[in-house]
Amino acid sequence: MNDHNCQNIVFHCIDFRLINETNDFIKNNYGGSDIVSVAGSSKEIADGNSYLLKQIEISHNLHHSSKVVLIHHSDCGAYKSSYQFNSPEEEKEKQVKDLLKIELIIKERFPDMTVEKIWAELGENNVTFSKL
Repeated sequence: MNDHNCQNIVFHCIDFRLINETNDFIKNNYGGSDIVSVAGSSKEIADGNSYLLKQIEISHNLHHSSKVVLIHHSDCGAYKSSYQFNSPEEEKEKQVKDLLKIELIIKERFPDMTVEKIWAELGENNVTFSKL
């Protein structure tokens, strides 16, 4: 039997505006990883949906992943459709708050996994990634 291992499971948004940059960022920083692309990235975990936690469980048990990477981004339609923001800063504040909540949920369920939170800022002609 073949043993398939990867270190990370990465969550990112489906938004086409940053998909090429996000794929490059993942490839350059995390190598071979399990990838989950869904509107709002990991937002559904904060909202109480367990489907994405099941994806972590599968990656952890099947591929022995030890890190969950959560990539959220500015100007996210999934967040804007759920909340009314008065500014980009207010949107980022809500997403960062959710990321902290998501991290706690993941660590409670998978205590041996680490969580890395990444913010992707959409610029006019580029995307800037930074660790939170």
